[in-house]
Amino acid sequence: MLFDILTPERILFGPGTSFRIPAELERLGKRVLLVSGQNTLQLPENLDRVINPLKSSNLAIHYHRIDPEPSAGTVDRGRELARSNNVDLVVGIGGGSALDTAKAVAGLFHSEEPTSAYLRGREVDVTPIPWVAVPTTAGSGSEVTRNAVLIDQENGKKSSLRHESWMARVVVVDPILTMSMPRQLTAWTGLDALTHAIEAYTSRWVVAPSAALAAEAVRLIVQNFFSAYTTGRKEPREKMALGSLMAGMALNTAGAGLVHALAHPVGSRYNLPHGLVCGVLLPYALEFNMAISVDHYAELGYRSGIARRNASVEEAAEKFVLYVRKLVEKLGVPATLGEQGLRREDIQGFVEASKGGSSLSANVRKATLDDLTSILERAL
Repeated sequence: MLFDILTPERILFGPGTSFRIPAELERLGKRVLLVSGQNTLQLPENLDRVINPLKSSNLAIHYHRIDPEPSAGTVDRGRELARSNNVDLVVGIGGGSALDTAKAVAGLFHSEEPTSAYLRGREVDVTPIPWVAVPTTAGSGSEVTRNAVLIDQENGKKSSLRHESWMARVVVVDPILTMSMPRQLTAWTGLDALTHAIEAYTSRWVVAPSAALAAEAVRLIVQNFFSAYTTGRKEPREKMALGSLMAGMALNTAGAGLVHALAHPVGSRYNLPHGLVCGVLLPYALEFNMAISVDHYAELGYRSGIARRNASVEEAAEKFVLYVRKLVEKLGVPATLGEQGLRREDIQGFVEASKGGSSLSANVRKATLDDLTSILERAL
């Protein structure tokens, strides 16, 4: 067995860890670019636990507020702002969009090339400056990956930039920062995390450490998702945050699968939230992969308490897939992408866009272009 595992230099997890952010930043520099969504910093818990302590520190803070779907231009504007203020490090606070933007700004800080050049194939060959991740959602896992998913505005294509040097220097996961997530956002981000965990666990590239992380992530998410969605209580929020973190760590090593291969082009074309598209596609992907993954799904069913240990492998696997489908329904996610605007004439373009990507290569069952077409037609 041979594998290469990348992890952040330091992970701080638990309620109250956000109060340690100023001290962690001061270890890395004095001038900071803080990347966030338009409204993220106005939330009371973020003001009390992140912004006010930073304002009371000796750090010089510069702000870069971004739109919900990050693009190459968003990163370029952040890079210009960071360089003009000669910052020492970048901090991303928010969901996956803010974290991906911060990661790319730090990663390409020293480059003179536009970000779009890297999205189109230029090799990342510059040394990054440090970046620190502070997630406020339980879903993307971007805080512990080397990937930044961005849109190239000229062709409308969403794709990943990645480099092993792009791992965060410090990750601060304070579950209290996720408490203000509304139900809909809780559903979408949670489905993204669940998809990460399942696809990493069944990946063709999975190894023992990432399998262990992914399996525990599935258990945590399955047992706490609906409670976090309906009650928003602290304990299930904390378990969801941990599950998302572990799923991201597993994904960073094992890769994703066909859900993510299709979700990126579909979401980009119709401007749909990534987690929503993942939630719609996940049951279809589970059914497609069942023939190869029956043992994997059964084990996830046993571990999560969905199936009893004396149930047969086939029964446990079927119960797990049924559970996921029912969960998606209970979260109010549509059963088809047709309800979200998917058009039959667009399907072939999405299939073409998905081929050759790492997500499709990692999928446990080889999926032909005809297979992908069939899945999207069923989801129409």
